[in-house]
Amino acid sequence: MRRIFVPLVLVIFAVSASGCLSLREAYVPDYILKNGWRENTEKEERGTGLFGFEKWSIKVYEKSDVAWLTITTLKTLFLYEKKKLLDMVVKSIERECKDKEIQLEEVGGGSRELMNGHKSKFVLFNGTDGENRYKIIGEVWACAQSGTSIMCIGMAKVSEIEGLVAWKELVRDPNGSIEGLKGEGLIYCAKCH
Repeated sequence: MRRIFVPLVLVIFAVSASGCLSLREAYVPDYILKNGWRENTEKEERGTGLFGFEKWSIKVYEKSDVAWLTITTLKTLFLYEKKKLLDMVVKSIERECKDKEIQLEEVGGGSRELMNGHKSKFVLFNGTDGENRYKIIGEVWACAQSGTSIMCIGMAKVSEIEGLVAWKELVRDPNGSIEGLKGEGLIYCAKCH
């Protein structure tokens, strides 16, 4: 037993000390943050688990009170599959909307290629809380270069004109993959490596 335990401890120590589990956080570049978008560092979170073999961070971006985007970066020994990540994002959206008493309706999904070269998967929802209408996106990808899994959740209050503009700024890409909205959106331009 001791013959197995000592090499195992040495391998674990070597992996953690080598920087294999250092976390490179995904983020939205500053040049994309315009028209009122800003990073809210007070709401950001970081943490570790599994004796340091799992690390995570959450970056938060907001546009007044009409839109927000969270980018969660996960680093574990193995990359998550996109399907598992998307399931995690959907559950998180459902939980958050239930807490805010927003009724959800899934309206679509798909995949697209981002500026960073990754193929992502996304899901789209419409929501309402009685007086306000929302559009919500959950988008995920795995970055082999940084060894991280990325989960984005964006929401905009589209019953207000500023929120409708914010939705476009969140989701657009050069190909108009989502609702035909073309340009460079926050999620499309996210950097992870």
